[in-house]
Amino acid sequence: MPRCLAAFCAGAVALHGLPALPPPAAACGLLLLALLLASGRPVLAAACAGFALGQLAAAQALAGDWPCARDKEAVELVARIREPPLEREGRTDFDAEVVRPSAGLPRRVRLAWYDADRLPATGETWRLPVKLRCRRGFANPGAQDRELALLRAGIGATGYVSGTPERIQAAAGEPIERLRARIGRSIEAALPAGPTSAVLQGLSVGLRGNIPDGLWEAFAVTGVAHLMAISGLHVTGCAIAVLALLRLAWRLPFAVRLRGRASLEAAVVVGATCGYALLSGSSVPALRTFATVAVVAGIRVLRRASTPARTLAAAAGLLVAADPLAAASAGFWLSFVATAALLAVAEAGSGTRAKAIAFARAQGAITVLLAPVLAASFGRLSLVAPLVNAAAIPLFSVLLLPALLAATALAAVLPEASAFAWRALAIPLDRSWPLLESIATWPAASWSPAAAPVTAIAAAVALAFAGCCLRVGGLRAVAAVLVVAVTAGGPPRAGPGDFTMTVVDVGQGLAAIVRTARHTLVFDAGPRWRGGGAAARVSLLPLLRARGLRRVDRLVVSHDDDDHAGGVDALQGGLSIGRLMAAPGSRLAADETCAAGATWQWDGVRFSVLHPPEGFEGSDNERSCALHVSGPGGSALLLADPEAGAEAFLARERIAADVVLLPHHGSKSSSSAALVAAADARLGIASAGYGNRWGMPRPEVVARWRAAGTTVLGTATEGAITVRFPAHGGGLTVETERRDHPHWWRAAR
Repeated sequence: MPRCLAAFCAGAVALHGLPALPPPAAACGLLLLALLLASGRPVLAAACAGFALGQLAAAQALAGDWPCARDKEAVELVARIREPPLEREGRTDFDAEVVRPSAGLPRRVRLAWYDADRLPATGETWRLPVKLRCRRGFANPGAQDRELALLRAGIGATGYVSGTPERIQAAAGEPIERLRARIGRSIEAALPAGPTSAVLQGLSVGLRGNIPDGLWEAFAVTGVAHLMAISGLHVTGCAIAVLALLRLAWRLPFAVRLRGRASLEAAVVVGATCGYALLSGSSVPALRTFATVAVVAGIRVLRRASTPARTLAAAAGLLVAADPLAAASAGFWLSFVATAALLAVAEAGSGTRAKAIAFARAQGAITVLLAPVLAASFGRLSLVAPLVNAAAIPLFSVLLLPALLAATALAAVLPEASAFAWRALAIPLDRSWPLLESIATWPAASWSPAAAPVTAIAAAVALAFAGCCLRVGGLRAVAAVLVVAVTAGGPPRAGPGDFTMTVVDVGQGLAAIVRTARHTLVFDAGPRWRGGGAAARVSLLPLLRARGLRRVDRLVVSHDDDDHAGGVDALQGGLSIGRLMAAPGSRLAADETCAAGATWQWDGVRFSVLHPPEGFEGSDNERSCALHVSGPGGSALLLADPEAGAEAFLARERIAADVVLLPHHGSKSSSSAALVAAADARLGIASAGYGNRWGMPRPEVVARWRAAGTTVLGTATEGAITVRFPAHGGGLTVETERRDHPHWWRAAR
């Protein structure tokens, strides 16, 4: 059975490697083939069934998409608030279920309400005038795929409130979500706003949206993020607590002779575990634990024998059968790989020393097995995680978790009476954050390996797991070499004179990376958004880490506008920055100022600042930095937001380049005929947000460049764009994320 279940899961996973979904007839054919092979080739039959089930689930999910041809269309929805809304700076985010659907409308939407004058409550029904956006996200190598995450959450469209909403029905239905909201409010009422309140909301009912980005960074670097989100440990603790209470109840006089106690015990434990998994927000680790508990309870009631490995395989199969798209989430792999590692080294003898050795072996196995998965999923490995977890896991399991479960149960019944419990829990947590943040600043606290091929990652995990389970000569050595190769890789070395330029997909803003053989320059850091987020955290930093870049030698911030400088803080907090260069008059604490005539060379590549000249007057846009990069294989012109005066100055200079960043994202007031002629570019790249309200790049601007012989590409339609300038022949090569790395969940635009 474990082999069939593993093959079933592998079939569902294989679907996610396809650039497009096969026709529906293929799923029907695979299901028929699975029936024919079931008796003679059960493993192959299971793989076919897993693939077919995944394809059907994917097709159903895509069928609810809002088409991009109707992007930003104004509609009126009657919808019920599904989950507790999340309040951010100047905006409120919430998911809503359309209760009066009409043709073409998605069933579930994720909306933002800017400057809301009241907070919608979970379960309420509202009439919402909105503008809907198609399911769209940034496309960058190494970054989390928002389009897939939205699809897995059942979100068919995003959007924003564009008029005056009207509440038409009080809270009704959604009992679990209303309970989550009530518990979250009890924490807010008991504690001042801050990281501890936000973390307790995440730990108790899975409301993690208010946890500060800086604290999440510390959790990731120290390797304790799994404790700060509701995981299998929480759900297991809930199941054990319920089981312990039942065992005490069986000792009562009226229960001693009660028949069917085993079945009743299993039903209560499974029910309580299911309820807590739902209350936690139905994360994959929580659902994995619930599935495991359900399988174990079923085996016990049926009086069947099973091994832990079979139980885990059954839980994985059950979870994938219920949600085939779950296999695409990092949480699925982290959860099951970690549990498999524990099972592989679970044998512990008696005595304190033997248990300590078993705990150390388990930590070592988890560290080795999860390393490739963590590197692929998050682009970094915590080197201090074994040390921090050795102290954190026992303290969390023995002290914090029982108190947390008790406080959550009390808040569910008597929210007002739970205040003292939340305040008591806040005391140790308040003292923990400074320690974690201090450890996170250690120079060698984490490591960012270059992204490895998926096949190499899968092979490393498989060999490492086999090495834990089997005593085969040389197997562990081979596994160790492969794990090290996957997790310790650096960026490929370019030759002298070679350089690459990547324009990152950051939406309406700009961020570009220039790499030579041994140096890295970042030109602008992308936008900061209303609500506090920054594109650098979700686009620029993951891309740099995926390429094994752990230091930026020079950060050039063209000017202070938020769409160019908004991500500077996030970038400085996530990577080592050598020198910061900014425009004259910048508010940033720069090491040097952009000044026309400044030059330097890295590895045979010349960098020249073209603008602004000394004493140049004008707005921030007019004074924005302009940079020219040239090597034996070609040249690039990096422009930000020059206006008419700056463009006129640049047009008189030697700015000819093979590749140019279109000024001001391709706005209608930019790209004068003189500038276009002076640049004489073969390729122009417009960094602009998909469906932005200004219509950038403007069609007339694109036409002007194309009339001059320039091919124009945009990050809005292509995702990240990488141009390679080889020093020794071959010519320029261009790679775009959406065109060269297609996925079936990215609909044609």
